[in-house]
Amino acid sequence: MQGDLTDKEVLKKFVQSADVVIHMAYERNGASFHEAANKDIKRFVEANLLGSIELLSAARQAGIKQFIFISSCAVYGHIFSNIKLDELHPLIPDSNYGAYKASVEAFCHSYFMLKAFDITIFRPVGIYGLNPHLAHSAWYNIVKDIKHGLDVDVSGGGKVVSVNDVAQAIDLAIGNKEASGKIYNLVDLYVDNMTVAAMARELCGSRSIVGGIPKQPIHTIDNTQSKVLGVRYAGIEGLRRHIQELISRI
Repeated sequence: MQGDLTDKEVLKKFVQSADVVIHMAYERNGASFHEAANKDIKRFVEANLLGSIELLSAARQAGIKQFIFISSCAVYGHIFSNIKLDELHPLIPDSNYGAYKASVEAFCHSYFMLKAFDITIFRPVGIYGLNPHLAHSAWYNIVKDIKHGLDVDVSGGGKVVSVNDVAQAIDLAIGNKEASGKIYNLVDLYVDNMTVAAMARELCGSRSIVGGIPKQPIHTIDNTQSKVLGVRYAGIEGLRRHIQELISRI
């Protein structure tokens, strides 16, 4: 079935006879998640925010039992240093993308409180995994250069979670009454790009020289609730497997 969130008839057909809706659709037309939210704000709101509300409405009319929304840790925005960064931390988005995700979360809660259906919300950090378009995979350029023996100068890093762990979390939530009305942060570990480069160099047996400045996280996002749900994160070995797989495909 093809269509977008602005097509009400397609949405009705999409949810027809469904028990669970998993909403992770996002129109960005080739741009990054944040870039798409800053280009054409009118289209962005129509396609993503209003479209998500239409999907919630269609799901309610179809009588679905559970609605799972893939939000983002971008909803936090401004972080209060004196407040634990768990699912109850205040939401003060500092981007249009974060504001969109927080808005859809609010509508999900509204439908839940109106007893339309059960809802579960996941807030992943940066998701890594092999992209069908390989060059769009996380750390592709770093790994490619090192595999080809080029010297690299890297910087930056970020909190990440494997796409397999996100899928695992969704699977654990489906039909699970304990997950009803709940929000879960999905975050595995902080990955410095120098760590990725060093790992790729080791796995390749490359002679590339890796330069750069190591970076450390400013804040730590709590993932206790997702572990209670049953998520078993891939950890550093999962990252290593991803880098190895990326090397084998380049």
